[in-house]
Amino acid sequence: MNWLVFTITAYIFLLLQVGLTSLMGIPDAQGVSPNFLLILAVYIGLLAPTKTVAWGMLALGLLSNLLPGRPVLGPEALGYLAGAFAILQLRTLVFRESVVSLVIMVFVVGIFIQLVTVALYTARGLPFLLGDPIPAWNATDQLFRRFLELLYSAAIAIPLGFILIRLNTAFRFTTSARGERVF
Repeated sequence: MNWLVFTITAYIFLLLQVGLTSLMGIPDAQGVSPNFLLILAVYIGLLAPTKTVAWGMLALGLLSNLLPGRPVLGPEALGYLAGAFAILQLRTLVFRESVVSLVIMVFVVGIFIQLVTVALYTARGLPFLLGDPIPAWNATDQLFRRFLELLYSAAIAIPLGFILIRLNTAFRFTTSARGERVF
């Protein structure tokens, strides 16, 4: 994988995540907005070699932790790492270069990522772990909000998927040490 193209694309998706939250966010009690970094992470997970998937998704998880409103550093990154494991197990079941596969995997892998993230944030408030609970944290409300975000992200993945699939040659994905191309 071309790491320079990955870095530039991750930066653009981070800018989309931060910049378009106020424009594309649904202003209700839950505050739902699409997760652009998740879409990029699933795209990388579908097409990158096995070793690269974990490192790429961990990097995107760390970027996700740096977004405004995240109380602590780490749970999002570990959630994305769990998502890397999930996508490596599931990507053999779908057509890798399909927008429909990308949309479905954004939703399915996003469930794994959000479950791990919410579990880690919730575990931080347990009395025997010496951590301070996060103020106004409710796991049920968080799971409901994050489920709505996954639905919104899957809808946004449709137009972004067409763009990302066109970038396959720029990313230079390979499937083995011999350098066989995915496409």
